[in-house]
Amino acid sequence: MPGRGRAQGFALIEVMVTVLVITFGLISLAGLQLATKSGGNTSYQRTLALTVANEMLERINLNAAQASAYHTGLNTGLGRASLGAIGKNCASNANSCTPAELAAWDLWNWERRLDGAGILDVGNNDASGLLEALGCVVFTPDGAGSPNSGQVRVIVSWRSLTDTTDAATTADVTCGAVATGSDAGRQQVVLNGYVVNAGDFAP
Repeated sequence: MPGRGRAQGFALIEVMVTVLVITFGLISLAGLQLATKSGGNTSYQRTLALTVANEMLERINLNAAQASAYHTGLNTGLGRASLGAIGKNCASNANSCTPAELAAWDLWNWERRLDGAGILDVGNNDASGLLEALGCVVFTPDGAGSPNSGQVRVIVSWRSLTDTTDAATTADVTCGAVATGSDAGRQQVVLNGYVVNAGDFAP
């Protein structure tokens, strides 16, 4: 009988150890799922930001005669309907828009893309998948003789759901009123390009 008691005691300990191991396993699995979901969301945000930035770079190249008109600078990023209403809708009247009107339309339409086409959720956050998105265009002409040919930098900035180690920390490429290095949740993508306007080099 004493031997049976010891055997039952060992069986109870084995059950408790098994439950403990399974519990730790489930906790680890839940943590892994959470990390995977967070990583997937961050990857989606970066892909979306790159897509939106590339759209603007393409728009500038297609309307190179007005490349300088796309310059917004770094201090005031586009976003949150800062441009207000557009004067002319070049999507439906593309043939009747001048290059200057097309540039204004491109900037307005790009801001709508940053804002999620003007649709906000109940928390007044961007429905585009980019939280507090801002967009900046920095155009640097080659010189007075070629005002619409030069380097262009397109920046899309947003707030990540989690803090990162590669947040916006460089002052000369930080889009919007973000204190350099003070916001670990602020992420951004930067696309650099070069625009050549044939009209600048016409004889």
